[in-house]
Parts: sequence; C-alpha cells; structure tokens
Amino acid sequence: MHYVGIDVSHEHLDFALLGDDGHPIRTDRIANSRRAIAGWIAQLKKKDRVALDQSLFCLEPTGHYSQLLLEMLVEHQAPTWLAHPMHIKQSLGDQRGKSDTLDALRIAQYAHRFRDKARRFTADHLKMTKLKQLLMKRQQMVEASTKLKAQISHVNKNMHKELRAAFTRFDKAQLRKLQTLIEKVDHMVQVEIESHPEVHERYELICSIPGIGRVLATNLLALTDDFTRFSSPRALACHCGVAPFEHSSGSSIRGKTRTSPKANTWLKSLLHMSAIVAVRNDTGLAAYYKRKVDEGKPKLLVLNAVRAKLIHRVFAVLRKGEPYNTNLLQMS
Repeated sequence: MHYVGIDVSHEHLDFALLGDDGHPIRTDRIANSRRAIAGWIAQLKKKDRVALDQSLFCLEPTGHYSQLLLEMLVEHQAPTWLAHPMHIKQSLGDQRGKSDTLDALRIAQYAHRFRDKARRFTADHLKMTKLKQLLMKRQQMVEASTKLKAQISHVNKNMHKELRAAFTRFDKAQLRKLQTLIEKVDHMVQVEIESHPEVHERYELICSIPGIGRVLATNLLALTDDFTRFSSPRALACHCGVAPFEHSSGSSIRGKTRTSPKANTWLKSLLHMSAIVAVRNDTGLAAYYKRKVDEGKPKLLVLNAVRAKLIHRVFAVLRKGEPYNTNLLQMS
C-alpha cells in the first residue's frame, strides 16, 4: 500500500510518495499537463512499483486546476480522495514552514493517518464537473450584476453631475448584457441536468418542495456531488452553516446555541432566500414561523430553523422518491 499526496497549482503538481509504514519514499514536481501526468503515472508503476489500485492518492479540491489530474486518476482506476483543506490543516496541528513540496508531504501524511475515513472520488463525481463550472460562472455573473445595481443606486449619484447620466447609462447597458448572459447560462444548466436522467429526476423532486427553486436545487445537486457527500440532513446542515451547536463549559461558563461560521456561504445565502419564500407560500411553515416569532424568538433564528427544515425535506423526498406533499411533514 502506498500513499501519494499531491499539491496542485496552475502550472505544476508537487507530489510526495509514502510507503505502507508512512515513511517518505520520494518527492517530485511535474508539469500540470496530460503528457507529464501520463509519464508520472507510468513512472510510479514501473520505477516505484506502485500498484495504483492498491494505493491512495490524496489532494485538495482546487477547481479546474485539478480537473485533468482527477480525470486521469479515475481513468487508471486509482483510488483518489479529495480531502477538505481545513481538515488537513487541523489534523496536523501547529506546523512551521511552507512550500509546495512540504504541502504535498503533509497531504500524504494526512492520507496515511486517516485512510479509514477516505471518501473515494469516482467517475460519478466527474459527471457533476460541468454543472459545477456552469454554476460557478453563473455565480460570478450574479455577483457582478449585484455590484452594478449598487453602482447605479448608490455610487453614481455621488459622481460629478456631468458624469452621472453617462455612468448610469453605461452601467445599465452592462447590466442588461449580464442578465442576458445569465439567462443563457441558466439554459445550459437545464440542458446539462436533463442530459443525466437520474440527476434530472432528483432535481424535479427537490423543486417540488415549496420555497426551493431551480437555482438552489441545481446548487444542492452540484455542491453535494449529487448527494453522495452527505449521509444525513444534519451533515448537510453543518456544511451550510445552519446547524446550531451548544457552547457551554461546566456549570459556570455558558453560551447561546449558535451556528458555525465555517460554512458554504453561497449555499447558506441561497437557503436563506428560499426560507423567506417558503414562509410566504407554505402554510405549514408560515404558521410555524408566526408561532415562534409570537413566542419571542428572534426572526433570524426562526428563519434558520426553516432553512434546516428545508434541508430535511430535501432528504425526505429523495429518500421517498416521490414529490413533496404534506404527508412528508413528519419526515421533515
């Protein structure tokens, strides 16, 4: 059994090879290109006598920089683990010094130490890559659109009086162009989802839940790798930053239950907007929200509870395999 830690960057890949005992065998650097990766894999098999199917390759998710490497490792049926950077950092404790080679070694050591927790990256995960990239582009456009709206509403009025009208005209033209592009990306997202029948079926189930629209549904599918990353509603709620945690120590030091700031803030914001829509359109959640607010609960706290309920409803419809209906209330 061998363990390979890989530090990924735009131009090159640094890797560290460990033996079954966890001791380093060698480190090296190669170009982040198909030809270099193919040569490196061949060298691992011939020179280092690494049995790919009996080893563990570990790297951090780095978006499109790691795409080629992941495709080739999956192609060679090499067990691959996309480990969370925060988990790697926390597991190693206080570390001194930093370099790409040292990072690769630390990733390999993490893979060796926590090999029993490895979650294998497969070809099924690769099929979500295109959807993730489309949603990333859409998010960039939405953020640019938000900035332009702020520019038009708040910034331009403070410009020189001879420039205000021209700047507003320019910004509105850009905004219209962005909105057109967002619509085109939305169409591409829909086509991509429909190209995978099983994914499309889950998408329709999620969209059947009051308050959850196509944007949140597609992001949930993409960012959970089609719901293979999280085994329970609580796990996904933790990832989205909507799960409350107790903060207390002994009998004298206590704190309010609160959510963790370590979260996917994009999913959290989408869930927040969906929760607002849900309490306006779903009679059950509207009654729940009103009752809790009337009891004196802060509105944001109640909305957070609604966000968690939406996550539970998502898992309920996927588990049941049927569109949402009021009979699923006891499951949410």
